[in-house]
Amino acid sequence: MATPQRLETVRRMQVAMATAYSTMGAWCLVHPSSVMALGFTPAYAAICNSTTSLMMRCFGAQAMTCGLVLGTCDMTPFSFTAFGLAMVPYIGWNYWFSGIGPARGVITKLMWMDFFGNVFFGLGSLYCAKLLREQQDEDMKQDAIAKEE
Repeated sequence: MATPQRLETVRRMQVAMATAYSTMGAWCLVHPSSVMALGFTPAYAAICNSTTSLMMRCFGAQAMTCGLVLGTCDMTPFSFTAFGLAMVPYIGWNYWFSGIGPARGVITKLMWMDFFGNVFFGLGSLYCAKLLREQQDEDMKQDAIAKEE
């Protein structure tokens, strides 16, 4: 992949992840009851009250902050790798509370979208880190060639 294409791919993936984080966070912040009704099984959605609503709004505010930071920072291979690896606990949460894990019956099947989103964030971040590392390697080779001439 040529250099401009590589950097454009990284930027587009970064913007997509930032937009997704910010959008889903805004939904949790603005309308937490709908998120809880869609995401949790009736037994758990029924216990939603002002405290759980506040916690969902806090979660949404944090997600929006993460999206803002992700969308405005110049990410390095290290930061993309760290962000990608930070998705592992979320993937574990999806597994644990889904219909498969030991705490099954807490979240609805619709929450599998969250699982796939977290996998996209994790693998997408690692892919972006790889592209940026390749870019850095190419730049170093070009600098070495320029110094020899």
